[in-house]
Amino acid sequence: MEETVVREVKEETGLDVSVLMRVGEYHEAGIQDGVEYDYYPACFLVKVLGGEVRKQESEIQEARSFSFWSMPEPLAFEHTKMVRDYLAIRGAHSENRPRLGKTL
Repeated sequence: MEETVVREVKEETGLDVSVLMRVGEYHEAGIQDGVEYDYYPACFLVKVLGGEVRKQESEIQEARSFSFWSMPEPLAFEHTKMVRDYLAIRGAHSENRPRLGKTL
């Protein structure tokens, strides 16, 4: 699975990465643009080793960088939960932590 993460990050963003850890596994199901979907994504923490940020035009509509404190809401699919899980792992339980949805 980690080889797939490295390959997909390179394909989608242009960045060379190494996997540091798995954050979690999730389930997403629903209908988007009239298409029913049901899949099981996983979230990983990676370290950037090199490359230049670029977006793959055929799959990515928009790419932006932002801090946890200026993150747009809502995030698509289970991404808010993925970020919350990462912050919990990192011990981000302080007064200055970002607010992500009503359940954080």
